[in-house]
Amino acid sequence: MPMFLSYSIFFNMMFHFLLHVQVGFRTVCSFSSAFPPSNQVPRMIRNTMTIPQYDNYYYRQGVNACFTNKNHIPGDTHPSPRNTILLQSASSFSSTHKDEGQSHHEQGKQQGNVNHPDQTSAAAAGDAIPIHLAEGICAVYKPIGWTSQDVVSYLRGMLERDARSRGAVLSKRRSKKSKLKVKVGHGGTLDPLATGVLVIGIGSGTKALQQYLQGSKKYRAGVELGFETDTLDMAGEKVKEMDWKHVVEDDIPSILLDQFTGNILQKPPLYSAIRKNGKRLYEQARKGMTEDDLEIEARPVEIYNIEYLPQDLEGNTMPCFGLDVECGGGTYIRSLVRDLGNALGTCATMKGLERTQQGPFTLEDALPKEKWDSETIYAQVEKWNLILSESTSMSIPTSTFNHDETSISSDASLAEE
Repeated sequence: MPMFLSYSIFFNMMFHFLLHVQVGFRTVCSFSSAFPPSNQVPRMIRNTMTIPQYDNYYYRQGVNACFTNKNHIPGDTHPSPRNTILLQSASSFSSTHKDEGQSHHEQGKQQGNVNHPDQTSAAAAGDAIPIHLAEGICAVYKPIGWTSQDVVSYLRGMLERDARSRGAVLSKRRSKKSKLKVKVGHGGTLDPLATGVLVIGIGSGTKALQQYLQGSKKYRAGVELGFETDTLDMAGEKVKEMDWKHVVEDDIPSILLDQFTGNILQKPPLYSAIRKNGKRLYEQARKGMTEDDLEIEARPVEIYNIEYLPQDLEGNTMPCFGLDVECGGGTYIRSLVRDLGNALGTCATMKGLERTQQGPFTLEDALPKEKWDSETIYAQVEKWNLILSESTSMSIPTSTFNHDETSISSDASLAEE
């Protein structure tokens, strides 16, 4: 009997011991499951945290986010009163390091840690260095061989580098939803082989570009009679040749006045950026489709004034000559030359094109390529802000920048030369 009692007491003690060990083990496991291991904390956050901030991240992500039920610990399917004790322990753990973490946070700000999330949010709120030194519009001279979008991309990259050199915060990726970015657009597409005035909008100036797309423009074009290309300019291949010697030079001014002045119908070139059936015409032309296949329709355009010049842009005479054209938005000078050749009983191709004026901007106002730098661009924007502010019809807002404003680009603009 004493032997039996001894065994009973021994087993009873072992049972209670193992029970307490099991409860303690479950307690430790449940409590530790509330705090993720270090490799689950985002690297960018880990790199910018001090030790107390790191501990607070554990608490926020592990305890505060998971203990929606105060009597339940994540991973524990058997709630019990001990869970409340663990929650209180976790809360006291966070409060112990709260003041210390804030002190490290303030110390980091004083040391100029630009990667700190609070500093990024402050920059987004407009407390940092401005992205644009001036916002408005100006004009540049588009070089031959450049697309209008090439000019926009070049200027945007240049101004982005300037903004970063001044310490301005920019988004790493460009997107329509991004707010911290340099805004640049243009006010009317010029073909790669065309040169001349290209209106540029910067910052809030992009919202004023629409009126330049629809407004008056002046061009000087070079024309040659006797052949026609598939692109209607010198970039294409010859598709037609006709005799031109029967053309009387003195008849050209009267034909221009009678048939090509005022509101006319004009069929856009096959190689143009106009959309047909959901795709650009030039994209479909490159796949072998013709004007008859695409059934390109004529569109109304307006020619305000057109003058005959006996010499082209290079000084050549018949069968070459020049045209001075003032027209509205959406007019294709290539198509105008083609139609003029047909009216003269032959065919014609545009040899060259220069935009001489767009709105108030003339060739004298357009910055040449060698002067494209951030300082000069911003100086021109400020100059034209002052000039345009005196005109009620062309004034643009310059005080604030609407980050949601979409810049005008070659894809968004009206199709024109």
